[in-house]
Amino acid sequence: MTDQVDQSRRNMLFGAAGLLGGVAAAAAAVPFVGSMLPAADTLAAAKTEFDVSTVEEGQLVVIQWQGKPVFVTHRSKALLNEVDGHDDMLKDPNSEAIEEVSAEWMTPENRKYRSIKPEYLIVVASCTHLGCIPMYKPTKGRKDWGDSVPEDWPGGWHCPCHGSLYDISARVIKGSPAPHNLHLMPYKYTSGTTVVIG
Repeated sequence: MTDQVDQSRRNMLFGAAGLLGGVAAAAAAVPFVGSMLPAADTLAAAKTEFDVSTVEEGQLVVIQWQGKPVFVTHRSKALLNEVDGHDDMLKDPNSEAIEEVSAEWMTPENRKYRSIKPEYLIVVASCTHLGCIPMYKPTKGRKDWGDSVPEDWPGGWHCPCHGSLYDISARVIKGSPAPHNLHLMPYKYTSGTTVVIG
């Protein structure tokens, strides 16, 4: 009888010790796991707010989002007219090749502009070939740009590293080493002119 009582006490002590050990391990794990979560300043940096009205018509500015450069371009009516008429020059005119070049808000009407508001193009400013930053050469033809662009230049971007070319909607031109259009990132307008990227 005494052996059974002793065994019962041992089992109870082992169970209690195991339970306390489990609670102690969980208590120790909480701050450790918490330290692996992003800090508040990191979470804040995951989104970038920008007022597009500060970009003058025809101008391009470069802002930062999650450590990446982002082009924000205010396309004039003349530049928007350059979007049409050269689909045969483009590798992916409808931005359908990969997920990074498309967006949920794209419709048949705004797909060629690659932007929620046609006048404001917002794209990741890294060439899809090797990540260089392309140069903005918005006007058509060679007059302003010389031999760095083809004779039938539709206006857009030229990457000086390896010669990739993109049109005014950042769609890659055939013959470029870059495989894809410049990437889009998630963004939305929170007011008439304020966008939140991320």
